[in-house]
Amino acid sequence: MTSRPYFQQSAHLLETLSSEDVATALLNISKASYSKVSDERINTLMKHIEVVGGHVMGSAHSRSALRTKIHSLCFNLGLPSLFVTINPADIHSPAALYFAGVDLDLDRVLPEVLLTSYERAQIIATHPVTTAKFLTV
Repeated sequence: MTSRPYFQQSAHLLETLSSEDVATALLNISKASYSKVSDERINTLMKHIEVVGGHVMGSAHSRSALRTKIHSLCFNLGLPSLFVTINPADIHSPAALYFAGVDLDLDRVLPEVLLTSYERAQIIATHPVTTAKFLTV
């Protein structure tokens, strides 16, 4: 950033900023009454924050840059095709318990017949091969 041609001019502008100027700008921004025309020094500071913050993963500016990339990809290549597979948790499936060796009548499965959630989780955890077979059914 210091090698950019605008750095010297920006540095002189930023040197004239006081903490009161920044506090006033932050107050106006939080009230949504901030005007970009009001102070060129604050605008310069905001631009430099965007330049530095744009390279920090997870910052608001990097997320904004990623959103812009996604929008441009959608515009150029079209909307993406997403294929999602939703699988219920194994401990909630009576068929998975049946494959694990629990004696269940799959035609008459009622909530009061099933074991507790903890017991079902223990059974599924102790039978990983049958759980894997259940996923392919």
